[in-house]
Amino acid sequence: MARAAAFCFILLACGASLLAVAAPADAKTPCWKQVLDDWSQDASIDGKYSSRCIDEAIAKAPEDVRAYTDFEDQAEQARQDASRSVYGTGGGAVGGGNDPAPGSESNPVPREPETAKDETPIQWALGTNGNNSDSVPIPLLVLLGLAGALITAGGIGFGARKLQAQRAARNSD
Repeated sequence: MARAAAFCFILLACGASLLAVAAPADAKTPCWKQVLDDWSQDASIDGKYSSRCIDEAIAKAPEDVRAYTDFEDQAEQARQDASRSVYGTGGGAVGGGNDPAPGSESNPVPREPETAKDETPIQWALGTNGNNSDSVPIPLLVLLGLAGALITAGGIGFGARKLQAQRAARNSD
């Protein structure tokens, strides 16, 4: 019985250490990551980003994203849109009378980062809202939990058979 208690204690300690190690870091997200996260939301880059951030995002984008999506085209379009807003469209009245209204298509309002409003327990545990480019897919987490439960059940069954065999050996002596 002491061995079973020690085994359970070791399992509990390992599980607690894994949860402690998996705590998310509180570092600020790099700008290239913000570009990728913005694109992964709806397959378009809606925010305003510097040319350097867009260059880094293209360079650090996963190979499958570059190969199978239009991320690079979207990034180039975002870079052109940003350069247009920096240098202006040219022409115009002396008093600046033809400036587009904020929020219009030619003068978009920079998008604020989204905050998690209705966080699920899994999103809380992972420290993410699940909509960024490096989030863990929920089905993968469900399969991981199921695999852990099956392995645990198998271990318990093995232990129970071993215990029964020991008791039978003691009773036959």
